[in-house]
Amino acid sequence: MSEYTTDEEKVEAIKKWWQENGKAVIAGIVLGVGGLFGWRYWVDLNETRAERASDLFLAVDRASRAGDLEQARQQADLLRADYARTPYAPLAALELARLQAARGELDSAEENLRWAIGQGRSEEVTWTARVRLARVLVALERADEALETVAGSHPQGFEALVEEVRGDAWRAKGDRDQARAAYDRAIAASMGGTEFLQMKRDDVAVPGA
Repeated sequence: MSEYTTDEEKVEAIKKWWQENGKAVIAGIVLGVGGLFGWRYWVDLNETRAERASDLFLAVDRASRAGDLEQARQQADLLRADYARTPYAPLAALELARLQAARGELDSAEENLRWAIGQGRSEEVTWTARVRLARVLVALERADEALETVAGSHPQGFEALVEEVRGDAWRAKGDRDQARAAYDRAIAASMGGTEFLQMKRDDVAVPGA
């Protein structure tokens, strides 16, 4: 997914892929065990569950785009309670957390992002949640936890996002040298970066350099 430069673009790509392919993937898994349990029953049951989960996720997405936090929360809670093992549930948690963070509900956003990390069915979903959680932790003045959250190897295409949030965490800790190095890596990984990223880098530049 290296062609995507922001976590929002990655989430949109993941959502689009699951909307187009998720039901087929689930049906394929069901068919694999169908000989043991009666393939027709399991296909029908799981297709129905996948459709219901997909509908709930689309409701979360619509509510999120409309800025309706309460509706997004209600639909995401239903997904989490009844369809937690589907790929739609962690995506819904990402959407809800994004809206909560924008409204200043950082503790709630943190809880949903941690849940998404635990339930993520792909590295891309998990690391999108990790990056967003690290941002929330920086905002909560827990920079050390933020650095721990994005430690280790990450999927291809996440270098710029990870290094940027590492830079944010180091800057919050008052370590301008580490922050500057992280921002430089983020700019290099994003082939020039963005104006906002460059502004962050300039903010921790060596005086007089």
